[in-house]
Amino acid sequence: MKNRIKCAVFDLDGTLVNTIDDLKIACDTVLKEYGRDYNWSVADYKRFVGNGLKKLVERAFDHSLSEEELDIAFRKASAIYNKIKLDHAQPYSGIEEQLAILKSRGIKLAVVTNKPDKAAKEMVIGFFGENTFDLITGAALGVPHKPAPDSTLKTLETLGCTPDEAIYFGDSNVDMQTANNAGIKAVGVLWGFRSREELEKEQPFCLIEEPEEISKL
Repeated sequence: MKNRIKCAVFDLDGTLVNTIDDLKIACDTVLKEYGRDYNWSVADYKRFVGNGLKKLVERAFDHSLSEEELDIAFRKASAIYNKIKLDHAQPYSGIEEQLAILKSRGIKLAVVTNKPDKAAKEMVIGFFGENTFDLITGAALGVPHKPAPDSTLKTLETLGCTPDEAIYFGDSNVDMQTANNAGIKAVGVLWGFRSREELEKEQPFCLIEEPEEISKL
């Protein structure tokens, strides 16, 4: 498969970067402001993420907010998270080396994430520099979130790649569904936020346990 792949698409949270601690802090801060005492664990938040910050806030509040209340809580959490998003986040060990190997082979690299576009770009460039990824695509108004394939297909089009020339790396069912909806080979990464069982249910092309396996594909 190495010789046929021209583009590698990566999810961000739980795939390239471990962001769970700062996401938890942002949500916990808002919960405390609202007098909620759910006491969600890191494992709980790993189950909540994957569909964007607004959905994360909704799940953290146990689906108890009206749409208007959710909008306000989401804005509060977004403001907090934007200030702290790099405080505890770190790329997973071995990721940077693997990206360098792919770049050396002439493979185009892209990020497609449900994290807001501005925050996604700041995080990716902050950790990996301006020249590692050819395109960074975060959530934007008017564009359906993953698992809809829209942003992924637009990314491939911009990079001049077809779905059968691409491979998609992600850590959640949302990522596997996104890849399948876009007609791209889906690779589930097991170092992220979700379980093997969840990924296997989506019938990915394969699962990998360590970042070092990325370049072997």
